[in-house]
Amino acid sequence: MTGTRKHPRYIVVDMGVTAKTIFNNRVELLDISIGGASIRSSRRLIMGGEYVFKFDLRGKVVSIKGVIVWEKLTGTKKISEEEAMPWYTAGVEFTDALTDRAAELRKFLVDKLKERRLSGVRIKLRTPESTLLACMEACLVKDLSIGGMQIATDQEPSRETVFSFELILTGSENSIYGKGRVAYCLETTEEIPQRYSVGVEFLDMGDEDELRLKRFLEILPMG
Repeated sequence: MTGTRKHPRYIVVDMGVTAKTIFNNRVELLDISIGGASIRSSRRLIMGGEYVFKFDLRGKVVSIKGVIVWEKLTGTKKISEEEAMPWYTAGVEFTDALTDRAAELRKFLVDKLKERRLSGVRIKLRTPESTLLACMEACLVKDLSIGGMQIATDQEPSRETVFSFELILTGSENSIYGKGRVAYCLETTEEIPQRYSVGVEFLDMGDEDELRLKRFLEILPMG
């Protein structure tokens, strides 16, 4: 524990404590069909990873699951005179496109095909649309305190990002749920495939969950 640390920290990296996280990112939707889509992102996506895509179609938000089936670096975007960020293009295969959940998407695509008198099934958007992408990942927890945690993840969330999490404690049948804020994100290439260490400050946790976490920490040696 350092002099600036508000709560004692406990090292749990070898205890199998995990946190299921849901990070939201904005991506550009380039084209779409009933079976999948092409998107563009400033962040690398996990090959084979399952994401939830939220499209705004005619003012109605449609959520649909998809898997990243290919990805490539396609260029850079200038964000200042001295700095540019990479652009990645990825292919998505929808995994629940034939369910009732995707009925609004199917209707949207049929109407678009009629409007443009097209015979194909993939709609290329003249202007890329902003789409919300959410990914759930089970992350290893490196250290833990009553006020936050450090996790290892393959994603690179931005600082101040607020997200939901499920904390799974060793030997406990009950998970702990809450919201956290990304305090820092550091790249640690020696830990591939989980390449980032992310410091999380707990923001919202129920009284019972907080008590369960305190009891768990009380039996641990301090880091």
